[in-house]
Amino acid sequence: MAKTTIKTTLADTIYFKIREEITQHNLRPGDKINIKELAKQFGVSETPVKFALNRLISENIIDNFPRQGMRVHGVTAQEVDEIFDARLMLDLYQMKQVIMTVTFNNNLKEEMYANIEEHLELVTNLCPESPVEDYIRNYDLDLKFHELYLKCTGNHKLLDIFNYINPFLYSNFIFKRQSKNKDVSGVLEHKMIYEAIINEDEVSLQKALTIHNINAKTAIGLILKVDQLI
Repeated sequence: MAKTTIKTTLADTIYFKIREEITQHNLRPGDKINIKELAKQFGVSETPVKFALNRLISENIIDNFPRQGMRVHGVTAQEVDEIFDARLMLDLYQMKQVIMTVTFNNNLKEEMYANIEEHLELVTNLCPESPVEDYIRNYDLDLKFHELYLKCTGNHKLLDIFNYINPFLYSNFIFKRQSKNKDVSGVLEHKMIYEAIINEDEVSLQKALTIHNINAKTAIGLILKVDQLI
């Protein structure tokens, strides 16, 4: 039992190291993944590397092609459009249920508020010299807010779908490529969503969710276009 715990902990460490390499674009979309090289790089056996890669595959961060090996996941502009269209449908699907849940569940209400407060403080202090951990925390808080929103629907399948289509897409493409103003604006959009929920204003909630989705899709779309020109 102890041996399994040690393996799991080591695999988690390798997972975060690989994720950090992808976030910093040291591993770029389309790059081939070599298990032996990663094991040598991190000074470990291949077993925890395989565990870590399996987790990344399950999160669509790494693609696994039979008989061809693994590569860092990349997306096209069309896929970005489809993913964010799907995200918006998820967000809009049960707005009334979200409002009702937050109205009667103080724990979720406080958790959403705390997420926004921590996130806003973090992005306000972000700068080019900030450690990569701060940027990853930025993306994790972003992801957590949307997970909390869908948690309020009470529909676990919606949350499963969200995690399948978009756990790491955004952060994989915008690392240090988006201005602080854009980062702050994104969190303020979360605040608009939260306030619409608290005010039980379904019309404002629909508008805030739509604006946030369009802005996120536009940001990634512009970065993809720039990458195609390089």
